[in-house]
Amino acid sequence: MKLSSIGIGVLSAALLCGSASAAETDYSAGARALPLQQEAGTARAMAMGSAVVAVPQGSASLLWNPAGLSRMSCSEIGLHHNSGLADTIQEIAVLGIPLGEVKDDGKGGSLGGFAASLGYVNYGSFAGRDTLGNPTDNYHAGDFSGSAGWGMELLPNIAGGVDVKVNRSDFGDKAYNAYAGDVGVLWKVIPAVDLGLTYANFNLGPKVGGNQLVQGWRLGAAWKVYRHWLLAAAGELQNSAMNRMQLGTEYLIGNIRGNAGNVLALRAGFQANYPNPQLTGLTGLTFGLGYTITRALALDYAMVPVGSLGVSHRVSLTFKFGCPQKPEPPVAAAAPAPVVAAAPVLAAAAYVAPPEPVVAPAPPPPVVYKSMFLEDSHFDFDKSTLKPEGMAALRDNVQLLKETPGAKVRVAGYTSMRGKAEYNQKLSERRAVAVQDYLISQGVMPGRISTIGYGETRPALEEVSAAKKYMNADAAKANMRVLFEITVN
Repeated sequence: MKLSSIGIGVLSAALLCGSASAAETDYSAGARALPLQQEAGTARAMAMGSAVVAVPQGSASLLWNPAGLSRMSCSEIGLHHNSGLADTIQEIAVLGIPLGEVKDDGKGGSLGGFAASLGYVNYGSFAGRDTLGNPTDNYHAGDFSGSAGWGMELLPNIAGGVDVKVNRSDFGDKAYNAYAGDVGVLWKVIPAVDLGLTYANFNLGPKVGGNQLVQGWRLGAAWKVYRHWLLAAAGELQNSAMNRMQLGTEYLIGNIRGNAGNVLALRAGFQANYPNPQLTGLTGLTFGLGYTITRALALDYAMVPVGSLGVSHRVSLTFKFGCPQKPEPPVAAAAPAPVVAAAPVLAAAAYVAPPEPVVAPAPPPPVVYKSMFLEDSHFDFDKSTLKPEGMAALRDNVQLLKETPGAKVRVAGYTSMRGKAEYNQKLSERRAVAVQDYLISQGVMPGRISTIGYGETRPALEEVSAAKKYMNADAAKANMRVLFEITVN
């Protein structure tokens, strides 16, 4: 067997198996180098340097932290393909289903979420030799794996999950079976920050080749800097193996409100203590792209350079179905027309009706020439201070007002239902006034601007469940807004 073929085969096992398996970090594992589960098979995770322990990923949470299954709101099928190192090819299929009725905030089923996966890795063929070094028939190496897991919110903002997995590894005429499991926790510390903890590969069956499979802890954090930008970090503390640190980021371009699609994702990551530190080049860096074609279909790609051995390419296709329908904004019903009783007619004398009063026609309502929403992200958190991106959104409208002297502006503020009603009312008013102040500073006359705050009284979407209110719900985010309208009489 050529030494380079052996090296590529072993390294392929490391790159394609789970981040807490032996082959990835324990170079002397020997028979312990048995991938229990091909967790690196998702392109999004690998593009972010595998720093996704605290990042909910729908059905793919099964492969990193099963507690993330608790936030799955749609049924989905994920198909993940890896290739690029020698003849190594990996295929994974993952099915995820929310259990029970999906909660009002759109984040997970009332009974959590379930997912199952099937995977296969083909490491290619190798030239065999007998004990004297004479060539023999070629042989193949590969792995079959399967797993099933469940995650559910156990306490407010704290979810737990567990999975079991089985793997069969074939190497020539030898085969090894292994059974293991993971247990994980996901904690939403504040609306923008999640912490994740997983204990991976606790043994559920006999030892493989007389050796215990490497087990270990994974700890991660994810910070939603704002709606479009995510930062993540993770680390591993493995028993009898090398420790590792991972960093990743994701930036979304497009309108992500309502999951309408047509959103581009830019991703990058870095892995310290990468397998085989002697590799050169861009080893340790990862890159990737994602494109949400529609709400139901997403395509992801990742590129993982492995020094002189080449580049590993990962492609994922995710199809969602059975997503809950978002409620339409409430529409006020038109008031019924008043019923006027006819005056009685006297039979004894002719009645002459008085002349109809002349009523001047009501002036036509103003025509909305242009309208736009400022999102919650356009203001400082829980404040009325406009951010630079909020000012930029208004700048073009200032020029339009200067070019249309007869136009007027109406600014209305709204909030979510989190917090006290009195505070929400004042916050909505302050944000409307902040927009007015900016327009005045840009030369718009105060007499052309009117402001009003509605607080939480006119939600665009319903956001209250039977048990709690969620600040980070899609409905709450939609309700935190300022409506900017330019009208012309």
